[in-house]
Amino acid sequence: MGRVTLLMLLCVLLAAPAQALQLSRHGVELAAGDSNDALWLINDETTEWTGHATVYRWDQPGQGDTLQPADDLAVSPAQLRIAPGQRQRLRIVRLGPAPDRDERAYRLLIAPQAGAPPGRAERHSLPVFLQPEAPARPLALQATLQARPGQPARLRLYNGGNLHARLADLSFIDTQGHDHLLLPGLAGYVLAGSGSSWLLPPRDGGYAGGRFRARLADGSEAVLAPTPAIAPAALSGL
Repeated sequence: MGRVTLLMLLCVLLAAPAQALQLSRHGVELAAGDSNDALWLINDETTEWTGHATVYRWDQPGQGDTLQPADDLAVSPAQLRIAPGQRQRLRIVRLGPAPDRDERAYRLLIAPQAGAPPGRAERHSLPVFLQPEAPARPLALQATLQARPGQPARLRLYNGGNLHARLADLSFIDTQGHDHLLLPGLAGYVLAGSGSSWLLPPRDGGYAGGRFRARLADGSEAVLAPTPAIAPAALSGL
């Protein structure tokens, strides 16, 4: 690489902005006995960061994830203005009683003001969970494999517990016991009393007869032997 080209590359790298906003947490779980919680937003840059925070009710009705404006959970402040090198405390406040039986799920969206320059336009979406008054039921994930000739297979999971399931490093164990990693890192969530699904990458021999494995939030693993679907459903994956 020539000297001029190298100098130009170094100038580009030095001029590239760092991540505009750092978050102290990447999710919030509010216990039934607590009415509020908080996280910190840190502006590591040399210019002011402005934006807003909005909270949405998060459901999985069987056709993928849906978000609706929440009226039982609030964030304060909703309008954000963080000076360079400073941090802002963002409170999440429950406006009503805790859920009775099943955990309620939300998404907290933190977004910069409209027209933010490239490099400062990153949006953050954090899961927020209100835990129920009822004791936690054991996690009960049921798996269904939906596959038709000539079409991608789909794994559907239903969560019969009253707390969410966070799945990571989803893999397939074939009939010979070999483990094939399908989705490294976070695969997604299955909310309490709800179902979600994943499109699976094509593979020789398909997925019949095998099992699926995923790492849970507490570090344990779930190994699932799916049953064939009676009829395919139009579900969107995570």
